[in-house]
Amino acid sequence: MAMEYAAQRLEIGDVVLVDLPEGGGEVEAIVVNAIERTKTSVFATMRAVGREDFVKEWALGELVTVVRGP
Repeated sequence: MAMEYAAQRLEIGDVVLVDLPEGGGEVEAIVVNAIERTKTSVFATMRAVGREDFVKEWALGELVTVVRGP
């Protein structure tokens, strides 16, 4: 069951629905490194099947769809 969470609540191991940076559409990606939080943004290193790791940025308060937790 997918749930909406504020991006700043993400943890390593969460599986999130994301749009791939190169426009590959929406896929499930897992958070693979510690989350970096700044005053205005949240940065997470993500891994999707068949893709290289990438960093995704969200604004504080932005909602993400978490498919399953760690």
